Amino acid sequence: MTEITRSVTISASPEKVWAQIHPKNWTKLFDFVKEVYGYTDGKAGVGTQAKVVAGDADTPLIQYNVEITEFIENQKIGYRRYGGPLTGEAVILLRPAPMGTLMERISYYEDDLSQDTIKTISAGIEKDNEKIKTLVEDAR
Repeated sequence: MTEITRSVTISASPEKVWAQIHPKNWTKLFDFVKEVYGYTDGKAGVGTQAKVVAGDADTPLIQYNVEITEFIENQKIGYRRYGGPLTGEAVILLRPAPMGTLMERISYYEDDLSQDTIKTISAGIEKDNEKIKTLVEDAR
């Protein structure tokens, strides 16, 4: 098993961050996510399932399934990834911080990932975190 954790402080309230990180917005936030099928009308909650199509210009597109396992508005989204590569679970946590909101993303992978894969995934998470930070802070 491999765990990757990355966080960023965003100068905005948890409610404003939540409005951006909701699963209905994942194609706008995460560079590798190209399509998300299953969050009709922006509805999501525990048990909601979706199919994700992901990839970038350097890799072929992959598909996998996501099921929401925890959904606490303005605080936490937990989900599991299955039916494709890099199966496991992930959590996005929002906590009030002195300068706004601390957003922490924790991904658990069932497999022991190589150092190169960990480095690539970590860089992608950090890039996405900065994108989310910019989107939220610019929307204030």
